[in-house]
Amino acid sequence: MKDILEQLKNKGYKLTQPREKVLGILLHNHTALSVQDIHKKIDSVDKASVYRVLNLFEELGLVNIENFNNEKLYCLTRDPHHHIICKKCGYSEEVPCTYEHHDFNNFDNVQHQMTLTGVCNNCNK
Repeated sequence: MKDILEQLKNKGYKLTQPREKVLGILLHNHTALSVQDIHKKIDSVDKASVYRVLNLFEELGLVNIENFNNEKLYCLTRDPHHHIICKKCGYSEEVPCTYEHHDFNNFDNVQHQMTLTGVCNNCNK
């Protein structure tokens, strides 16, 4: 969390209550979460603030975004990883990313997304 706080501070942002609450949720979850998932876990922050915080975190490169069923899912950018998501119940697990970014002559801030889907063992029974 310290490194994230440093990144916010270095970019001129303060750790407001909504930022702290959203960051806490993302730090303690190892699954990708939607805005609705995050908002449900935070009583004292309205949904618009959750969107604003996540947009800021996205701009600063603090979160990865994956799209699943036309919904953005967010997680912190720890070690490079993706998620595999159960198509039936939504359970997800992290999958290490082994892709190596190459030098792109005409591009900066290169990012990529990959969402794996399947049916988890519990749903497959």
